[in-house]
Amino acid sequence: MTRRPPYEPWRETTGEFRWRLGVRPLDLERWIEIGDDAAHELALKAEIMSSHPSTAFCALDNTEDDAQEVLEVLVAHLEEVHPSHAATVKIDSDLHPLDAAGRLIQEDLVLMVERDERLVFGAGSVCFPNRWDLQSKLGLSMSEVHEPVALLNEQLGPVIDDVLRRLTPDRPMWRLGWGVIDTDDLYQAVDGTAAPRPVDAPASAHHLRIERETLRRFPRTNCVLFTIRTHQLPLPDLVDIDQMSAVALADAIESMPVPIAEYKQLDRSGNQITDWLRSSA
Repeated sequence: MTRRPPYEPWRETTGEFRWRLGVRPLDLERWIEIGDDAAHELALKAEIMSSHPSTAFCALDNTEDDAQEVLEVLVAHLEEVHPSHAATVKIDSDLHPLDAAGRLIQEDLVLMVERDERLVFGAGSVCFPNRWDLQSKLGLSMSEVHEPVALLNEQLGPVIDDVLRRLTPDRPMWRLGWGVIDTDDLYQAVDGTAAPRPVDAPASAHHLRIERETLRRFPRTNCVLFTIRTHQLPLPDLVDIDQMSAVALADAIESMPVPIAEYKQLDRSGNQITDWLRSSA
């Protein structure tokens, strides 16, 4: 049975597409999502981490204390909120604590740490990157991390900085992002280790990629953890489920300025996708 996507952030687009931070308060009961595909995705993570360890995980020196706080809080959360899942996973104490944490859940993890009075990218456990490079982000500030993203710092840079300044342990946040991609392969590393991209994939072979991100600051080390839970849905399934949502997606893609369409890799396929969505809906 085809399921409705859990989130539909493209429906929030009105007028010309602009980057939206769209943060909202996070109920900590819903910090981590455990889906019925958890066993499959955790097995996929284990395979990726075994085959491409330096692509899927990296860390600055001396980030173990920050990551250990994250791991301890995560384990306590799983035991309290998802006890049946907690009973099926095992912590590898020989690993960097963030690496160990990333193997327990479906979410990818990005750890920002305080260094020289600024927040920098300290470590990442990222098995399902949406065509970005983990290693190149180490040590960067948030604005530096986002530098390759067309128009993002221009439209949202000060807003992101303000949100991070105001983020406190008792006020976690969450937000959504989305894209359309020409494969259902979750592993989209850009260092040559991912499967080759399809050549001229038809619109009907594309997939929605929806990212639920949470932002949480931890009290002891003052680090900030981003979790990224990726959901995917074939475009034909969206058309079958909700034609109005499919048309809204077409509208959102069509409204993208050229630099953003290029960044999202929809500059060549976007017109084909929007035409197909409208004709199929």
